[in-house]
Amino acid sequence: MMTAPLRKEWFQLASLTLAHAVADTFVGIIAPVLVPLCDQYHVGLSLLIFASSILAFSSNIFQIPIGHLHAKLTSPILIIGGVLLAGTSVFMTQLPLTGTVSVVCMSALAIVAGLGVATVHPEGLRAVHGLKLIPSSLSTAIFMVAGFFGFAGGALLSSSLVDTFGMGSLIYLYGLAPLSVIPLYLCKIRLPIEAEMILEAPKTTDTIPRLPFIPVLVVASILAICSQIQAALLPAYLQKEVGYSLSFSGLSFTLYGLGGMVGAVTWGVLAPRIGHLRILISATLIGAPMTLIYLLWAPHSKWAVAFLAFTGFIVYTGFPLCITLARYSISSLRFGQRMGLASGGSWGIAAMTLWCLAPISDYTGLGPLLHLIWIGYILAGLIAFYAARRAE
Repeated sequence: MMTAPLRKEWFQLASLTLAHAVADTFVGIIAPVLVPLCDQYHVGLSLLIFASSILAFSSNIFQIPIGHLHAKLTSPILIIGGVLLAGTSVFMTQLPLTGTVSVVCMSALAIVAGLGVATVHPEGLRAVHGLKLIPSSLSTAIFMVAGFFGFAGGALLSSSLVDTFGMGSLIYLYGLAPLSVIPLYLCKIRLPIEAEMILEAPKTTDTIPRLPFIPVLVVASILAICSQIQAALLPAYLQKEVGYSLSFSGLSFTLYGLGGMVGAVTWGVLAPRIGHLRILISATLIGAPMTLIYLLWAPHSKWAVAFLAFTGFIVYTGFPLCITLARYSISSLRFGQRMGLASGGSWGIAAMTLWCLAPISDYTGLGPLLHLIWIGYILAGLIAFYAARRAE
């Protein structure tokens, strides 16, 4: 039977998870509608890929300085304010401008919204790791993967709304922001003070290996790059180069996110028993050929989307496991600094990688660039395997 303190912690985790999911939804709504935005703003696709990657970059790179702050504030007010600020990303699709000026204004809005999204992550992780009764591998998986599902769900949400009601309908999504932060007031959560977490040992139920922080950060960054390429390029590829509808292209990435969410929670529960590194290595090395099969199959059949969802179930758990490993990694950095780098820095690197790929897509098309995903999974798995051998 669940005790009252445990029920309270689950309510708090659910409230934090909802806020994280909604904040990341505001990041995910832009990339799936880049093709119709090209017509609305009269600019090329590569410029809009760059503008949308500014949102991904700012929402992650700002996590590093936020994570470096001495965390003494116990109120969730920064998380609440972050979600409300994140919602301003909807205005990136509503500008009364065209041409290069619209791209500049989109980029400015992306920085503002990204700052809000960035605030939610280190503060939210600090709150999650302050929960004492829920194993950290499970709580981290739920928190992190719900954010990714919000990000992936934004693809289906925005593409379906635009397909049915037009681009103007996206502005009403801002209402999700104030609604999502109400539970944070009701659950009365208090964030732990940073100094109290430094000396905390891993929970005995977790049995988490302690690795050097650098290889954990490298693996997290590679996995973030793979996810960023898939999120930014897959919907546009399916619509523009394969010829599927806007809503189906958004649905494809959302189903990948749904599979990833279920998989990460499932493997997060099993990680203390099977081993965090063993799951991380297996997920990446198995996910690589599965991703390749999907990319070869997708242009010929819509049924490939079911295989993509199963691929997400296998492979996406790697990133939340990296966050858990970063928590207990060997480093002179404080907890907030490690979380800022692992959660924010990795995705910031992923966004910068996309800046490089955007102009290349004008010459190669989007399809060849998607093959970098399964190559990245192989590389991440090999690095994790090497780190595991060194840790023995």
